[in-house]
Amino acid sequence: MRNHLNTHLYLPSGKYQTICFQYLIVLSEYPVYSSGLKNIPLWYLIMPLLKRAAFALCVVFSTNFVSAQEALPLDPLTAETSHYLQMLAGEQGIGVRKAGLESEVKAADYIQETFAGFGLDVTRQSFDYINRRTKEAQSSQNIIAYKPGTSGKSVILGAHYDSTSEQLGSLGAVDNAASVAVMMSIAKMVSQLEQQEYGVTFIAFGAEEVGLVGAYEFVEQASDQDIANYLGMINLDGIVGSDKLYIHSAHSTPYTCQDDTSNYAFDPSLREQLYKIATDLTPTDTFEIHPGFEGYPKGETGGWSDHAPFACAGIPIGNFESTNFEINGQSGRDGYSQSVHPALWTCFDPETMGACDREKEEKWGKIWHTGNDRLDVLSELFPGRIPSQLSLNLIVLRDFFTHIDKHVAQMQEK
Repeated sequence: MRNHLNTHLYLPSGKYQTICFQYLIVLSEYPVYSSGLKNIPLWYLIMPLLKRAAFALCVVFSTNFVSAQEALPLDPLTAETSHYLQMLAGEQGIGVRKAGLESEVKAADYIQETFAGFGLDVTRQSFDYINRRTKEAQSSQNIIAYKPGTSGKSVILGAHYDSTSEQLGSLGAVDNAASVAVMMSIAKMVSQLEQQEYGVTFIAFGAEEVGLVGAYEFVEQASDQDIANYLGMINLDGIVGSDKLYIHSAHSTPYTCQDDTSNYAFDPSLREQLYKIATDLTPTDTFEIHPGFEGYPKGETGGWSDHAPFACAGIPIGNFESTNFEINGQSGRDGYSQSVHPALWTCFDPETMGACDREKEEKWGKIWHTGNDRLDVLSELFPGRIPSQLSLNLIVLRDFFTHIDKHVAQMQEK
């Protein structure tokens, strides 16, 4: 059964979006005058209403039309992944998972028990830290699961499980329970595979939202030999919910790396391998390499998630993310505005792909770290988007880890 779910999932790029905006441009430039108003362009008086109506119709038309053309059946792991997501971030699940609090520990316990249930080797890596925001002494933990390969080398799949912005109503569904749910499903799949040459290390990071603490702790506790045995690190952070899906590499300019960049690796081979899988197995333009913008060359991401400490240690990274780099957001086209949905803006201008009035805009199309980051809100705004995007990520990761020996060999050839 084919599921009529849009792969671009609100306002698709490509020819249908182009047609929509060409139509809007025609509307905005068409010269209609009224002599009864002393030659004042009547069109300009009603243009704001017409543009909004046309934009809304354009969105609905393009979404429905593309979904019928490019829909994919959901990956078989999607239902199970959705269950994990509900357990972590549903209204009846764990919910808020603020770093250093009991709810974060509860999430860690759930992840650890689930990994152990798959028959994987599981380690709980506890650590203490000073919260950079509150200056309080706190503790957290990474949950590490391992499926060994015959070579002793492995690829890391990681995602942080803590959340933030609970005071705004966020339950951290997009950031980052969905990523953890995908990782858990892939872990179950990998646990059932025959042993391969290369293993897989799964890491659920604690305390990401207060400074990537869990990721840095993992890297700092790893020996030089451990680091040498990690062939790559795939980071999942905010992988669903937004308009578009991206795969990034580390930045070509080293991150700060806690003031030591001597081992830093800008190596796009893992990103390129993952993107090749995506282009082979999903519809055209489902996953994208983000365009270049000031400070961030094409396909490169900043050091604001758990991939950064691994790049600093010299490990190639691939970072999955869902956002929308076409939006001219509060700080430009930097990906911090996730959607063009009108409900997420005070006023969105489709011609500039930004705010109608930058001084008066209050919402900026944001999902992360807001009250929009919860399943009930997202399901109402974007019916079908979450399961469809979960499925698309699963398709790519399933292939990579099912055929990990082949993909690692191809990475090493580049």
